[in-house]
Amino acid sequence: MKNIPLWLGGTLLAFLVFVAFVGPHLPFIDADLSKERSRWVMKNGEEKLVLPAFKPSSKNLLGTDKEGVDNLSRLVVGAKETILFVLAIAAVRYIIAIPLGIMARRKTGFCHRLITFWNQLFSYMPPVFASALLLALPFLLFAQHRLAWAILILASVEVGRVAVTVQEQAYKMSREPYMEASTALGLRTRTLTKNYYVPIMFPEMIVNFCLDMGKVLLLLGQLAIVNIFLGHEWKEVDYYTMEFVETGLNWATILARHRTDIFLGKFEYVFYPACAMMIAIVTFNLLAEGLRRRFQVRG
Repeated sequence: MKNIPLWLGGTLLAFLVFVAFVGPHLPFIDADLSKERSRWVMKNGEEKLVLPAFKPSSKNLLGTDKEGVDNLSRLVVGAKETILFVLAIAAVRYIIAIPLGIMARRKTGFCHRLITFWNQLFSYMPPVFASALLLALPFLLFAQHRLAWAILILASVEVGRVAVTVQEQAYKMSREPYMEASTALGLRTRTLTKNYYVPIMFPEMIVNFCLDMGKVLLLLGQLAIVNIFLGHEWKEVDYYTMEFVETGLNWATILARHRTDIFLGKFEYVFYPACAMMIAIVTFNLLAEGLRRRFQVRG
């Protein structure tokens, strides 16, 4: 029986990677995101001057924003940054959680108490609230390396949840006869981890990792809606008016910049980045389900 989710997820993932790394070099993509302040168009046999935003046409397949920047080009150029952010946050989360979960496999000791406290601490509120609260701390707003801090914070918010999951799997494995025999022979934790825990838990961890990538992207979108960004600069946006401005090109930033345009009837400005994020989230979830089925068949 064909593994349809894996095929669909793999195809969509290949498409996203192509868009992210090859898309900006395509001839119909404006990688510089240049602004077109005005355009002459023919209306009723007369040439008229039109101001942005420009409607979808052969020149701009998805139209432009209020500054005349091509919407399709913005999505394509921002794809790489978006995917790299999501990958970095999910990777840091698992790099921290997996060792902690394995060290806490006996459900006693410092590591067990640490991940239990960590998981309970951030389970009392939705991740978006905890992330927004931490990212809005005064010393982080002006931090020189805010982007690195933001990635670490967003990864850490759910480290407890992932570590507890790893702990439960490692605990079950540690009760198996062959693991008890290996421990009785005096094998080190590092050896057990390398030869047993990691190889056996790898299938489920890679499935959970794909699911978490979708959760991270959703979290970035939620934070953008409340005007919380990974990185920003303190700039003068009007005469004597300073404001934190997100200078990134990722999809969450595009969504945030136009969140108020919905009330002005410009729903398409929000629809395009939201649709791109939805496709990516569906991709990660399909890939996770497909890999889960694949590993079950092999098992």
